Amino acid sequence: MPQKNIKRSIAMSEEMHALLTQIAAKHGRDITESHLIREAIRQFLDEQVDAVGSRRHFQKSLQLRLDRLERSLVFQMNVLVYLLATILADDTAIDDAIVAAKRDGAALLAQIEAIRDLKDE
Repeated sequence: MPQKNIKRSIAMSEEMHALLTQIAAKHGRDITESHLIREAIRQFLDEQVDAVGSRRHFQKSLQLRLDRLERSLVFQMNVLVYLLATILADDTAIDDAIVAAKRDGAALLAQIEAIRDLKDE
């Protein structure tokens, strides 16, 4: 089924129209004033956190889900560590693990930060 386009009229100042015309002319025949107006509206809508379906809303809901998953994973890992410690019941194995974590912890944290920095780019 073809998508139905809805037409709206807008009013703008002469300065806004002159700038819009200048930008459209700069881009050549491929970009029209209507295209620029649609794009501006699309960007505005995508920035609205409260609007379901906007990019900001999606990013916020995804971040909340990731935070919940991370908390759950940390909890489960702690349970596994305690279970493993109980099963081993060998104080030297736990002591060795603590020493190794202390010794190699900085390198591991640096690697984790490097990965987070790559994801942020």
